[in-house]
Amino acid sequence: MSVAPARASLLEVEGLVVHYDVRGAGTVVRRRETVHAVDGVNFALGTHETLGLVGESGCGKSTTGRSVLLLERPTAGRIRFEGRDLATLGRRELAGLRRRMQIVFQDPIGSLNPRHTVGQLLREPLRVHHLVPKAQQRERVQELLALVGLPADAVSRFPHEFSGGQCQRIAIARALAVEPRFLVLDEPVSALDVSIQAQILQLLTDLQNRLGLAYLFIAHDLAVVGQMSDRVAVMYLGKIVEIADRDSLYARPHHPYTQALFSAVPVPDPTRRREPTRASVTGEVPSSLAPPPGCRFHTRCPLAQERCRVEEPLLESVGAGHEVACHFAEQAVRDHPVGVSRPSTSGSR
Repeated sequence: MSVAPARASLLEVEGLVVHYDVRGAGTVVRRRETVHAVDGVNFALGTHETLGLVGESGCGKSTTGRSVLLLERPTAGRIRFEGRDLATLGRRELAGLRRRMQIVFQDPIGSLNPRHTVGQLLREPLRVHHLVPKAQQRERVQELLALVGLPADAVSRFPHEFSGGQCQRIAIARALAVEPRFLVLDEPVSALDVSIQAQILQLLTDLQNRLGLAYLFIAHDLAVVGQMSDRVAVMYLGKIVEIADRDSLYARPHHPYTQALFSAVPVPDPTRRREPTRASVTGEVPSSLAPPPGCRFHTRCPLAQERCRVEEPLLESVGAGHEVACHFAEQAVRDHPVGVSRPSTSGSR
């Protein structure tokens, strides 16, 4: 079981499994195979907290975020939001709860209907959830535009008339229209220019402070995750391999995979030398159609031994609020004792 936040839990995920059946290529008959997208993920998210979810592409981050909202139906596991088990809710009850949980997608332009004006995009959730009388919807739309820093005349324009950063602001406004408590932010800035990224991250921080939101922040950029998150979970091939408070994880990562991710982060100060013993991995990520037995990272891990090939490590505490799934975490820390500095920016938490 992964570490729970100190504050009251808004979201609790236990044993989350998401498998997909696919048809593999065969010479005569296509055999059915299973994609192990997410395999036994546990975490909790506190009210007003941000949990960063980081890992390589294809590790299951986005699937985890979508399945928490039941946009992808979990194969197994339990998801509790505001103390209610989503699997036990009827269609009407679940529909009422959905407005409390929203998502902002990676592609801001692709997530918006190109045939609708911004006004139509923002009025639709108000209409679907019966939140605002029709006579007051225009006023509410103007409030949402101001909230995300867009001009009032945006209401009559179409998505293609805006930049990528402006489209992401529209997508954020649409998510906020139903007054949620929790947002899944699925790579919300990875498709944007670096200068625009900083603006959107600052906006998300300001909105969280103003509205009391909780975020599941999915990203592959460790600098962005370090800026935005209270705690960070590291995923590899469908499993969380390390989870900790942000500062603890960045100061002293314990899992060899986490160390390898940090070793790839560029050093911004040309006068500062990185530690001579860099953690590194070789080889390719195994297929999620046939994950390795034991520790899933053992095929690429420099510390792997026979035990790693046959026995799956469980998340175990290595300090206050810090858990790691590795048989040889202590050796990993001895070999690579230094992490990376968390970026200091105007948007830092």
